[in-house]
Amino acid sequence: MWQTLHPNIKARIKIQFLSRFGSSLIFPFMAIYLSHAYNAQTAGILMMINIVIAFLAGVYGGHLTDMYGRRPLLITGETIKLIGSAGIFLANIPVYHLPWLTFIMMSIGNIASGLLNPASEAMLIDVSTKTTRAFMYAINYWASNFSLMIGSMIGGWLFESHFIILASTLVIINTLSLLLTIFSITETYQSNQLSSPKIGMLAVFKHYQPVFKDLPFLIFTLGGILLLAVEFQRTNYIAIHLAEKFVHTTIFAVPLNGVKMISVLTTINTLIIIFFTALFSNWIARYNTRYIFTIGTLLFTIGYALQATTITFLPLLISSLILSFGELMYVPTRQVQLANLMPKSQRGAYIAFNGSIFQLGKILASLVLVGSPLLTNSLIGILILFLGGGAVILTLLSLKMFDTHHVQP
Repeated sequence: MWQTLHPNIKARIKIQFLSRFGSSLIFPFMAIYLSHAYNAQTAGILMMINIVIAFLAGVYGGHLTDMYGRRPLLITGETIKLIGSAGIFLANIPVYHLPWLTFIMMSIGNIASGLLNPASEAMLIDVSTKTTRAFMYAINYWASNFSLMIGSMIGGWLFESHFIILASTLVIINTLSLLLTIFSITETYQSNQLSSPKIGMLAVFKHYQPVFKDLPFLIFTLGGILLLAVEFQRTNYIAIHLAEKFVHTTIFAVPLNGVKMISVLTTINTLIIIFFTALFSNWIARYNTRYIFTIGTLLFTIGYALQATTITFLPLLISSLILSFGELMYVPTRQVQLANLMPKSQRGAYIAFNGSIFQLGKILASLVLVGSPLLTNSLIGILILFLGGGAVILTLLSLKMFDTHHVQP
């Protein structure tokens, strides 16, 4: 099946593997970096500002990819991403340490992601078919999780003691990603604009108007925001919670602190995704996808709620198992429903708008971090459960509305 994929798909999967590996060396731990440089509340505010920037860049990137095509946005995004990673390296060389510059360069990297993601997703759909799309998403999901596992393992062990090595590795990886994009990716989309592309904010707003009027899709997106707000607790509240309060222990003669425990939990999650994706995909196909989505989302939410309320090894291990099997159930079923909701005529706009759930989910997760000094661990856990329950209700409501009123183009 791999041989039947378009060369762009093969190249983009390889590039995303590299990019996800490089990013997971550093960025899952940046809330800890900023909290050490300032404090937890300031870190939450800075993370939220960073995410707002990425969200705005993503919205604009979705418009630009429909105006100019996929390849120019991919090359521009990879170039900006390289600049951002080089800036992080220069802000943390042993001679001096500049957290404020690191934050600015993180923001530049998020602008790059905002430009890259809509173009990448649209390009993958452009060159895939109904027969290859399921395999394409499956292999891309597998590769992304595998790279995340490796990067998080290395990052968790080296982040506190060898940050500069991780930063230099990220620069090298982003250089390779840019070169692969330039020499391996071809254009897959020709704009139907008869005149010069309009790139002002009014044009962007008009481009997204059909999305704003699609109520089932908007509600579905809101459910996705709540769901990702649960997941992003891993790199926000849970990361700092474990870094500060985890009861240090030794497992198989290996000492574990909070940061290393985050790496262990991420590794367990990713290994389960890697080894059980195919099995669960075959099992899920036999049942109602909405039922499976509901059960999976609830398990996923319960797992994260447990991680926010415990500080010892065994309960954290159990929580990782629970959320991982929940993820195996909810992710593919949600992707199927998303594809059904998305019309073909404005693919770039819909993909970019759906991509906003990542940034808005991060904003909501950062708000939890900002408010965490005022809440107990138990209240944070209850809040996470409410977020997951809300995601289920909104998603099922949107699908019911779609079945009743929405006509697929």
